[in-house]
Amino acid sequence: MPLEAPSVVSKALEGLEGSQVSSMIKILHKCTIKNGRIIPSDIKRFKQDLNEFEGKEVSIIVSEWVKTRSLKQNNSLWLYFTLLAEALNGIGFDMRTLIKKEVEIEWTKDSVCQYLWRPLQKTMFQKKSTTQITTKDINDIYDNLNRIIIERTKGEVQVDFPCLEGIFNNNENTTKRIRIDK
Repeated sequence: MPLEAPSVVSKALEGLEGSQVSSMIKILHKCTIKNGRIIPSDIKRFKQDLNEFEGKEVSIIVSEWVKTRSLKQNNSLWLYFTLLAEALNGIGFDMRTLIKKEVEIEWTKDSVCQYLWRPLQKTMFQKKSTTQITTKDINDIYDNLNRIIIERTKGEVQVDFPCLEGIFNNNENTTKRIRIDK
């Protein structure tokens, strides 16, 4: 099972004293190992980063590279939060209705992230930030959240996850409302 570099670095830092950790700089590069040699994908940036350590002893941690979400996926994620907030507000499902709060509050992209997405992310993958999740994690979280939303709204809200293909190939609103007849 591949390890993510941030978690490997965190585990490596656990045994160090506070002053040792505060003086450490973490540099993360995607590299390939061929014939016992480390080959960085961006050799210019790699050399620039190494210059900071010229003449110093260093520790190197090697782990399998795991692709985390891209900036495009992050943008799609926040667009999804916005679309879901609009869809829930559009049918009168305020935060109180969906998560049993005492005060009627409309959904925002931030509240969708904080109260719907992030709890699933933490439960499923023990990751606090969307910067830590992989592309597969996004699909798994979305599938679960989408199922929950369909169940709790009795099929009145289903928001497809935004993707470029869907946006450019479909002139309709990317939010779809479906009714599930029993």
